[in-house]
Amino acid sequence: MNIEKFIETRKKLGYTQTTLASGICTQATISKFEKNGKMISTTILVKLCNRLGLSLNDIFPDMESENRDYSKLLDQAEFDLITSDYEDAFKQLDQIEFDQLNSADRKMQFLYVRGFSLALSGDLEKEAIFCFEQILNGLDESHETIYSQLAYVGLGLTYAQAGDAERAEFFFAKMPERLSQITKSDTSTIWKRMSMLFYTGEFYASVGDYETSDSLLQEVISRSSERHVTFYTARAQFQLAKNWFDEGEDLAKAKAMLRDADAFARFNHNDKLLAAIRQLSVQNKS
Repeated sequence: MNIEKFIETRKKLGYTQTTLASGICTQATISKFEKNGKMISTTILVKLCNRLGLSLNDIFPDMESENRDYSKLLDQAEFDLITSDYEDAFKQLDQIEFDQLNSADRKMQFLYVRGFSLALSGDLEKEAIFCFEQILNGLDESHETIYSQLAYVGLGLTYAQAGDAERAEFFFAKMPERLSQITKSDTSTIWKRMSMLFYTGEFYASVGDYETSDSLLQEVISRSSERHVTFYTARAQFQLAKNWFDEGEDLAKAKAMLRDADAFARFNHNDKLLAAIRQLSVQNKS
């Protein structure tokens, strides 16, 4: 209910509560409506709105329609996260009024995307942690949804980005157990499962545990192929090729994997990944 719109219009048109009420209701009726949201009868509200040149839709906007728009923005922001376009992810999230999201799931999606984007852009570590804490200690205290599992991975990611490998390991080490608790298999859930696998694999590569990293990344590629969800395929192939170069694996095999990553990155229009692939290719030309 948009009472602020009612008040702003009344004041803009120069009505006091008393003059607006004249011939329709008492001043006290309007005062209670504006101050406490105390509902008044439909006939009185229609007359007041007509006097102000407002419609009932101005006072009771179509929240379902607004939330459909918010859902599109959230899904785009999550896709931006997958393609490493954190700047655009923030732009999508900035268009959303968090308090207007009408479900806990959407609020947790907002917090997960914002938390990951903050961590991965190397910005505002405390704010990233607070995003995950709101999921774990507020919206999903019983830890029954995938968002709690993502929040734990997000905490690991945040500490890893801050250079605290010990704390990061604490959260990433429990990823298989958390992954096993996820039972849904819709496309949105698959994206999130791939996020958990990929960022955990990327972390273990960063600390030199290539055996664990390679296994997780190969699982990302395998599961992505089975489910025909390609957004993480290119990133996993790129990191796997990078691992193999660092491990001194067969260079031909590593270069072939990098070519596959390039093909999928082009298919998904992931320009940032394509730039990273070109750089890694140049570094390993010999």
